[in-house]
Amino acid sequence: MGLLDRLKLNKTKDFFEWLDLILKNELNSKIKAINFNLYEDTDNKWSVELVGTFSFDKDNDDWACDEVFTTRDHPFVIECESDWKSMEEFFVGLVNEYLSSGKYAGKLKEYQAIGIGFVDGDLQILYAR
Repeated sequence: MGLLDRLKLNKTKDFFEWLDLILKNELNSKIKAINFNLYEDTDNKWSVELVGTFSFDKDNDDWACDEVFTTRDHPFVIECESDWKSMEEFFVGLVNEYLSSGKYAGKLKEYQAIGIGFVDGDLQILYAR
């Protein structure tokens, strides 16, 4: 079992709990789509924030900048020595797992789309209605 597989085993529960705390509350009614912004922090730390946007355009990644809600002050952070691509795959896996079996997955799927990506990179659409 590789490092990221072990990390996923250890962090899936924590990620689900973080996301449950956000989604149990009513979010801004202007939100049309959700994006998970990924960041490479210092000292081998990686963080993700949930952003609600008031627009969605599958042909233009800038939709993710139209923020009306963000967890920027309370991101989910992990510490792991890795490269950005592996960490992106790791976080994609966590979000996809939540969309499959998370407590509020249905609430997330009510939005037009759910994307993920590093703030200075391309977005992947994980779900679209």
